[in-house]
This record gives sequence, C-alpha cells and structure tokens, in this order.
Amino acid sequence: MSDIFISVKKKIYDNQQSSNSIQALKNIEIKIKSKEFISIVGPSGCGKTTLMNIIGGLIEADNQKILINNTMLSSNNCLGYIFQTSRLMPWLTVFENVKLVCRDNNDINNRVENILKDFGLKDFLNAYPNTISGGMRRRASMARAFINNPEILLMDEPFVSLDQPAAEELYKVLINYWKKNPTTIILITHSVKEALLLSNRILFMTKRPGSILMDYKVKSSESILKIDNKEIEKEYYNLLNDFPKILEGIK
Repeated sequence: MSDIFISVKKKIYDNQQSSNSIQALKNIEIKIKSKEFISIVGPSGCGKTTLMNIIGGLIEADNQKILINNTMLSSNNCLGYIFQTSRLMPWLTVFENVKLVCRDNNDINNRVENILKDFGLKDFLNAYPNTISGGMRRRASMARAFINNPEILLMDEPFVSLDQPAAEELYKVLINYWKKNPTTIILITHSVKEALLLSNRILFMTKRPGSILMDYKVKSSESILKIDNKEIEKEYYNLLNDFPKILEGIK
C-alpha cells in the first residue's frame, strides 16, 4: 500500500538567454490513495510534465515534499515510467529491453517472458523494435514499466500519437493488467475523454505557473474502454457544460 503526498512550493527555470526566469509551478498539493488511477489535464505549457518529473525524482523544486507512506521518496522506492515514445533500445530485442531494467535477478527470464505474454507479445520476444508496429512497441514499454511491480507508475501522454483503435486496444491491455496487478498510476493527458475513461480522479491544472485548479472525481465506470461510449460522452459534455473554460486553466 503506497499512499502518496505531493507538495511543491514553486518550480522556476532560469532563462540562460536573458535575465528573465520562468515559473512553471506554484503551490501544488496533492494526496493520492494507494492504487488510485489519477489523470492530470491542463493547458499546454502549464507544467504537467515538470510536475511528473518532480514526482519521479528526475528534477527538484523549491520546498518540495514527495512522501510515500509518510516517508520521503528515495532511490529505494520503485517507480515505473511510460513516455510519449516507447524509448526502447533499438539494438536490443523486446525481451532484452525489458530484462535490462529488472531490479531483481531472481527467476528473471521467466518473469520477463510471462509479462511479455501478458502484454500480447508472446510471439515477438526476440524481435527488434524496428521490426514491430508502434502499438507493439508501446506494449513492450508498458511491460518494461510494470516488470518491477512499481509503487507508482508515471505515464506521460503514452497514447498521444496513436489512432483511436490502437489507443483503445492499449487501454484494454493496460487496465486488464492493472486490475490484476494494481499499483498507483499518474497519467498526463490532453484528452479529457481519455482521462474520464481510464482514471478514478482528474486533476485539472491552471495556466502557467501551474497549480491544481480542480480535483474531479470520475463518475463513469470503465466497463467499456472506448472513447465514444455513451457514458463517457455524457460525462464529458456535462463537465464542459459546468466548467466551459476548464481546458484553458480557468474554473
């Protein structure tokens, strides 16, 4: 069980070309229950990826506090990452790409083989990334992110370049595996419908400097993992009717 508390006073980037600086984030405070699926939505440039990188320990901010079960985040914690591109090593096979990140060598070959089977890649263990489809590469990156049973899985727009059928197929793969192997997931997306479809809660952000504008609890069930299902369509239009400027970062 990994309850998470995230607090960021501010994050400022210095502009090396001038004396001006850019404040990306301010006064962020988020509480996430163990095994929740959270989506973060906000205008372009509002600091979504910056926030995710802070949570993941890739960058630091002023007066930040990232707690997992009341303990400061450290290298002892296990986090998984899925990015906008698969980021597979082209000179390694699918099997080798997943094996490369394994933290525990115990029964490693069987574990890698089994998780790739779970993600529908049973017949592509020895394939190289440039010989398989984009959807398969995304499956491999998901398997790689889950292989160490992460306490938190961070996903930065992993479906952004996929067409709708391919994205919906990956939704099913992700949710089916997550239900069997639950962990806390934080997803960045520009698609409100995608957030409604996949997550329990949506954190809407303001314009830069980004802060949490609204913490929205999703009402729809995830029984039909299709963007255009009627339940999602209804909640989407109700949400935008109640908060017409929410995607601009204004409540």
